[in-house]
Amino acid sequence: MTSPDLQFIKDIAQIVNYLALSVTGPLALFGFLRAKKQERADREYRIYDELDNKFLEYQKLALQHDLELIEVPDYDPRLGSSKLRKKQELVANGIAFSLFQRAYLMFHGQSDQFKQRQWRGWEQSLMNLLRRYSVRDAWMVCRPHYDVKFQDYIDACLVATMRDMGAEPCEIYAFRKTGLLVREETWHLFNKDEQEAWERAKGDYGKKAA
Repeated sequence: MTSPDLQFIKDIAQIVNYLALSVTGPLALFGFLRAKKQERADREYRIYDELDNKFLEYQKLALQHDLELIEVPDYDPRLGSSKLRKKQELVANGIAFSLFQRAYLMFHGQSDQFKQRQWRGWEQSLMNLLRRYSVRDAWMVCRPHYDVKFQDYIDACLVATMRDMGAEPCEIYAFRKTGLLVREETWHLFNKDEQEAWERAKGDYGKKAA
């Protein structure tokens, strides 16, 4: 084999090597960045998990000893005639929402098939729970305590549940616009500004539909 032939082979080998590096280099960088992102997400979830465990314990303690946990003092009209029972109901629903929030952060939107299967079960249970008016009322009280994305998710589930149960379109529109969920039995629980905002939103829907 002549020297030019050897040089030609070396040149080809060098080109192939450069091409391989040009492909594997970005792939390696992408893999590194993805691993760092997952590492950060895992670290954030561990922190959340530890805090959430403590919060759940606090909620259970409040439930056992009638502590003021979710800013519903004894004179609040939301408690009705049975103050202790209503407080226990609110705190119990708050615990349920905390558990669903944990499942949401662990499973919702995941690509892994196992997590998708797990989330479907949680989601079905959540949708069944939201059909109860007492749970919806509790969400109005507990809502500010949860992750913003989880708040948006529950609100979207409430809209779907309201539609499924035949709620008036104007009420669904008012809920989406105001974040309030008002019904005849709970009208007196909202202040004047909230009542006016609710009625105004329902009126706006009527104008749009006309």
